[in-house]
Amino acid sequence: MRYGGSFVFILLSIVFQSLNGIFSKYAATGLEKVSLFTIITNAFYLLALVCLFLQALIWQQALHRYPLSFAYPFMSLMNFVVLFASALLFHEGITPFNIVGLVLVSLGITVLSRHYGERL
Repeated sequence: MRYGGSFVFILLSIVFQSLNGIFSKYAATGLEKVSLFTIITNAFYLLALVCLFLQALIWQQALHRYPLSFAYPFMSLMNFVVLFASALLFHEGITPFNIVGLVLVSLGITVLSRHYGERL
C-alpha cells in the first residue's frame, strides 16, 4: 500500500502543538491569581486552545495521508521547537542531557523515516 501526500500537515501539527505549549507557559506565568475566570479570560490561554483545535484538525489530515506509526514519531520534533523556544522566550537552560535526548530522538526519527521511506 502506498502512502503519501503533503508532509506539510505533519509539520503544521508540530507547529501548532508547540505553540500550544508556548502559549500555555505564557498563560501560566502571567496569572497572578489562579481562578476559573482569570484562566478563561487570559489571551494566551485562549490562543493555546485555538492552537490545540487547529492541531487536531490538521493532525486528522496528516493521519488521512500517512499511517499513525509513521506520522506520530515526527511529533517528537516538537521537543526541538519547545526546547529552543523555552531558552529564547523564557530564559530556561539547555543542558547536555537535553542535547543528548534530542540527538537520540533525531536518530530514531531518521531510522523510522528511512524504513517507511522505502515503503512509501
